[in-house]
This record gives sequence, structure tokens and C-alpha cells, in this order.
Amino acid sequence: MLSSVILATAAQAQSDKPTGFSVLTIGGGARAVGLAETMAADGDDPFVIEYNPAGLTKVDRFTVSFAHNKYFLDTRGEYLAAAVPLGRWAAGVRVGYVGTDDIPLRDGPSEQPLGLYGASDGIFQGAIAGPIDERLSVGVSAAWVVEHIDVESAEAVALGAGILYKLQQRVMLGVAFTNVGPPTKFIEREFKLPNLMRAGTVVTLAAATARAEMVVADNDNVKWHLGGEYAVDPRIAIRAGVKVGYDTQWLAAGFGAQLPDGRLGVDYAYAPYTDDLGTTHRFGITVRP
Repeated sequence: MLSSVILATAAQAQSDKPTGFSVLTIGGGARAVGLAETMAADGDDPFVIEYNPAGLTKVDRFTVSFAHNKYFLDTRGEYLAAAVPLGRWAAGVRVGYVGTDDIPLRDGPSEQPLGLYGASDGIFQGAIAGPIDERLSVGVSAAWVVEHIDVESAEAVALGAGILYKLQQRVMLGVAFTNVGPPTKFIEREFKLPNLMRAGTVVTLAAATARAEMVVADNDNVKWHLGGEYAVDPRIAIRAGVKVGYDTQWLAAGFGAQLPDGRLGVDYAYAPYTDDLGTTHRFGITVRP
């Protein structure tokens, strides 16, 4: 169906082969997308929940982030993520939506459609993380996902788990398994969740970070993400990255700006597609009261 194609194509999918619930493979946060989603060894960002829940242990105060994503083919995404430290532990939640409306309904070749319908995916996710020792942290997540196409719908539960390890003062390592769950059905068709394994590192060099990540989907080839971030000053950061091994994705770039006390920040990310699919834009606001 056209709606399935739109949702799957608009998603920043970690696999170019079809699976269900494309909302599970979309980079929701503008900062993450601007870094080519090199987030397996990152933290201090509520959107780390979808990449590696163990990263929540780096959140040092209550943080709320909102992101608006504008995709091609009139598809849009809206996301809200929040994280809060709980002593040595931390917890987070994420709510997301990806959808498109006014899709023509036809039962054959025709100039006039029979009507219009919509398609959407939604996610409700929670996570908790804590330290094992001063170097090693662990985290787990659980999400309820629902997909609607016209009057039909399907639901699934997706689980995740990850670890974050401080190899050296400036070197972090992260490994995570996400979107793990049993197959589900949409109408009569059974399909798998887009299971992912991520392994990455973040190296901090003064005001810059260098990032590398391997992404493995059980229904596709290995992908590589490379990214970097440079703080022009404490208030402004520029970001860029590339994705290797994808058919339609390759480049990402963006920037972030915040008040000197870090209480309010804004982010933007630009991610073009090849094959005349156009570009996507992400806008984000982060509040740390």
C-alpha cells in the first residue's frame, strides 16, 4: 500500500529492507540526527533512550526535549522525551508519532480517488538506567508501538537493553540491543520488528567529540555511522556526520545553541536523501529547568 511505502521511506530506517513499525527506526531528536545518530555511547540527552537506555545515567538534571521532524511526501513526526536523575539511577520516557494524511484511496487506475485516508505510527517508551560501578552502567527500556493504516491497526511491544563503559577519561564505549520483540500481524501479514544492535564509541578532544558506530539489523547488512561535534563556545555547537552502507541516506549536519546556563537550547538537523527523495529537517527545543 502507498501508505506503507511512505512511512517506511520517510523513516530514517537503520535497514533498507521492509519491517513493520517504522517509527522504531526514526531518529527523533534533532541533535542525534545532526550527528548521524552516533548515540550508542552518548548521554545527557533524553532521546538517547531509543539508541542506548544506559546513556540516561549521564543526565545530571531533569531534562525535557521536544522535536518536530518534517519529512518528504508530506510526512511529519512529533516527539517528546524526558529524563530525570534518581540518585545514582535515572529514568526516562519518550512519546513519538509519525504520520501522513490525505492519501488517495483507489481500487484500480483512475483519475479520481474513491476517498482519502491516513497512516500513522505511534510509540510510548519508558527506560531506567543505573551504574554497576564507576565505569560501567546498564539500562533497559520497554515500548508499546501502534500502527494505523486507514481503519486497520496493529500493536507490538519492543524491548531494549544496553551498557555504557568509560574506557578512559575521554573515551566512552556503548553497546545496545533495541526493538527486540516477537513478530506481529497487520491484517493477515506477519512481520518482524526492526531489531537492531549498536556498538559505538565517543572520543572527547577538548571542545570536540569524534564518533563512530556500527549498526547491525537482523534483516540487512552492517551499516556504519561516523559523526562529530565541535563547540564553537559553550553556547554554540556545530555537528556533522555520514552514514555508510545505505541506499538513500548518507549525509547529516546541524547545529545547537543554548543559553549560558544551559536551561534552554534549540537544535536543528538537515538530512538529505538520494534518488530524488528530497531532504528532511528536524527542529528541537530542550529545557533543563
